[in-house]
Amino acid sequence: MTEDRLGHAVVIGGSMAGLLTARVLSDSFRSVTVVERDRLPDGPDVRKGVPQARHLHAFWAGGMEIVERLLPGVGTDLVAAGAVPLGLPTDMAWLTPADRWTQPFPATQRLVSATRSLLEWTVRRHVENVAGISFRTEHEVTSLKLGPTGEVSGLTVRNRSTGARTDLSADLVVDASGRSSKLPDWLGEIGYAAPEESTVDSFLGYATRMLEIPAGFTSRWKAVYVQPAPPVHPRGGIMFPIEGNRWVFTVSGGGGDYPPIDEQGFREFAASLRSPLLANVLEVAEPISPIWGYRRTANRWRHYEKLTLPGRLLVIGDSLCAFNPVYGQGMTVAAKEAEVLAGILAGCASPADLPRALAGAQASIAERAKGPWMLSTGSDLRYPTTVGATTTRVDRLVNKYLDRVLTAAADDAAVNAAFLRVLNLIDEPQALFSPRLMPRVLRRRRLGPAPANDFVVSEPLVARR
Repeated sequence: MTEDRLGHAVVIGGSMAGLLTARVLSDSFRSVTVVERDRLPDGPDVRKGVPQARHLHAFWAGGMEIVERLLPGVGTDLVAAGAVPLGLPTDMAWLTPADRWTQPFPATQRLVSATRSLLEWTVRRHVENVAGISFRTEHEVTSLKLGPTGEVSGLTVRNRSTGARTDLSADLVVDASGRSSKLPDWLGEIGYAAPEESTVDSFLGYATRMLEIPAGFTSRWKAVYVQPAPPVHPRGGIMFPIEGNRWVFTVSGGGGDYPPIDEQGFREFAASLRSPLLANVLEVAEPISPIWGYRRTANRWRHYEKLTLPGRLLVIGDSLCAFNPVYGQGMTVAAKEAEVLAGILAGCASPADLPRALAGAQASIAERAKGPWMLSTGSDLRYPTTVGATTTRVDRLVNKYLDRVLTAAADDAAVNAAFLRVLNLIDEPQALFSPRLMPRVLRRRRLGPAPANDFVVSEPLVARR
């Protein structure tokens, strides 16, 4: 690569998808500008542009592996800042829809549990140190600009404080602005059609609060997941440790069965889950935050890969495909899409190669969303009130098989490891149908409820009331 090989790239959006995209582009472009609407905080603080920042965020192992390749040391810095390393399934008490707690098998996947704010801030600090990357904050994009050849040649941005407008030239523009992307409007202004959209909405909502981990707490687990079992049991709950000696505690309900955000309603909802474990935790842990609710959880895919876009324009992350956030796929899928973009640009030996390299690039990026989309929408279709898609015979057969997978995962180490590789977005869902795994799944009988002492809250926990 030569220093003058490619010119200037602009990334719209400074969240995780935008940060990782900027890092990838810095290997091929002389300069990269990230345009962000918000004022970016100087520390791991919540910002307006991330409405879910206070809720649990999962950055699965498949995403963290990519981040560590792009930005070595992020994981180490997260742990140094108080993030909690977790080994799955060892460190998690997980109640599957089969009413079985998974056995604490030796860990096959490693996670670092932290708030979204700490994760994003840590990644951004690393990206800011990459040569050629700059940030234009408190600016919003108002339109795209086309060059004489009909390709995107830049964009217009508006200073949100002064209202002043500025044109930015660009050899490539990547929209990573998320669910609220205005790209369909900008395309319409320059004579292009809006993309076809697929939306699947299970009317799932969740409520979250922070708890202080009690002094002297001990247990065989660090995290808890009471998985919903729709349609009979649409409610679930999850709790992970995070920096600051805290638990982030979330309860969820699908099919419009939204958890309340008042104190009594929140506790009653937790007590209604298939296990009393999370309700027991609420009795012994001190709440240190309000209760926050979130209901904007529809899966939405804007099919830019089917659209003829102007040249030198790409779409990535939630701007392209936004998943139900309860499954925690978004950031990891964005990392995998950025990795695809890195491979596409690696073939550019000169600026003249860029149009050829970008041909078909949007389809290649969208390909990374297919497996997660199948998992997310397939899970949401278990709720009978879900809109946007209908359950086919194939869907029912797949879900029936996945039920068997989760039954087997509770006490079969090989099935558990295979499922966790899919959950962590390392393997595609098709891996669960491999000739090696299917016999293990299908030969297992459906087990009855776990014995009452399968999980016991440890003695040091003394009720506060």
